[in-house]
Amino acid sequence: MQTILFFDLDATLVQNKFSRKAIGPLIQQIADASGESSDVVFKAFGDENWRRQQNDPDNVLTMDWDDILRTVAQQFDVTLDETVDARWTQFANAEDVEILDQAPVVLKLLQQSHRTLVISTKGLMKYQLPVLEVTGLKAFFVDILTPDVTGYLKTSPDYFAKYKEHDALKIQIGDHYYDDVICAKHNGFKSIMRVPIDDLSVYDPFERPELLSDFQEQIHTYPQDGTDILPDAVVVSLQELPDVIKRLEAD
Repeated sequence: MQTILFFDLDATLVQNKFSRKAIGPLIQQIADASGESSDVVFKAFGDENWRRQQNDPDNVLTMDWDDILRTVAQQFDVTLDETVDARWTQFANAEDVEILDQAPVVLKLLQQSHRTLVISTKGLMKYQLPVLEVTGLKAFFVDILTPDVTGYLKTSPDYFAKYKEHDALKIQIGDHYYDDVICAKHNGFKSIMRVPIDDLSVYDPFERPELLSDFQEQIHTYPQDGTDILPDAVVVSLQELPDVIKRLEAD
């Protein structure tokens, strides 16, 4: 049987640090012009993104950092002199992206004839493609799914409509409990969650899901009300993926 591996990007394969250079100074500009603190403006930025995800998730502007920041600037009666998009292009560079867990080595090991590797990210293509290109990770994937390409937020089942009819084992790999575990299980996918907590390393990856509630204070996306929906396996490092995926394929 074929296997399709759907990989999240941020906090799964990479930590993007140039995003701070692209967005941070614009948040500070709003703070300086309005007399508010940068913390207040940053919270408004996060609140606006959260509001969009809750109220209009499949709108292409839901994850558009430039539109969100301009909306926040208007709330503070400030006009920005630069755009997030222009700064994103300006500051995109490999030195400011941390590649996690020797991801290129792991991805190369996973590239086999019966497997298809796909990026499935909540971020828009204009923000994620530069990250994949400057790190060289783009070469490992045959497809990139983003909200603006699919017409849906990653949390909507139709985001994966392109692969709905594929007769394959579908495995979603990511760090976000709702996006990559709960939604994946609702879609009928297997789920592997990356949880880099050293205390979990002594347990088998397939035993760790039952233990996640004990570490919920260290997992910022863990559901506040708890959950009985668990990932199929938990890896503390991507380097555990080849063995874990082989075991899922063998079931």
